Formats: sequence, structure tokens, C-alpha cells
Amino acid sequence: MSHFSKIKTELSDAECLKKALKDLGYQIKENSIVRGFGSLSTRADVVVTMPNGYDIGFRKRGDFFELVADLWGLSIDKDDFLNEVTQRYAMHVVIDKAMAEGFQIVNEEELEDGSIRIVCEREVEHQEKSAVQA
Repeated sequence: MSHFSKIKTELSDAECLKKALKDLGYQIKENSIVRGFGSLSTRADVVVTMPNGYDIGFRKRGDFFELVADLWGLSIDKDDFLNEVTQRYAMHVVIDKAMAEGFQIVNEEELEDGSIRIVCEREVEHQEKSAVQA
């Protein structure tokens, strides 16, 4: 019997996912093994290696990633973890899209309520500024 649980996410961009995990201080491996209880394991596209031997994986399923982990031994709260990753992921999606459209990132800051404010600008005939909060 497998101990591994699968949780659907709305995360679709592998590069933004990897950037988000690295921002949060996690060590990652690509196309690697997710360790669980005993000798149980499974493969995932992006793996967060955890010191207690119970890793967290993200496996691409269709257009989106699913989180895969042995939740019995996970040393962190899966909901808090996924919320943090999703917020940082959204920040990287916004930054990547803004830069693709010719904007420069002027400032980014974490606000007291935990949200992230990103200020972008683009030089055109007149200067446009845009602020986005994730």
C-alpha cells in the first residue's frame, strides 16, 4: 500500500515553481526520487529534499503540477507549505509576464499582511507605472 498522497495544484510553469522553492530556501532536485516511509519512493519532476527523509515532489499531470508526498512523515504543514509556494510562484509569474511585455521591475516588497507588492515601469512615449500585489 502506498503512503503517497497526491494534491492537485494550479501551478503550471516549472521555472516559476523552481524559483519559488529556491526563494523559500528549499534545496531542489529535478527528475528525482521522492522518499517516503521505509523504502517507499516515487518519481517527480521537481523534488524538495527534506532533512527527515520524507521529501515533497511536484509531478506534471496534464497542464498542471500535483504535489506528491508521504504526508504521514512530513515535518511541515502541507497547507502552509503549499500556500507559501503558491504565493511566491504567483510573484514569479507576474514578474516574468511583466518583463516579457517590456516592463522593468522597479521594486518588490513584502507588506505587513504578508502580501508582495511589485512595482514595474516601462518607457514609452510617456512613462507607464503599474503596481501589482500578489
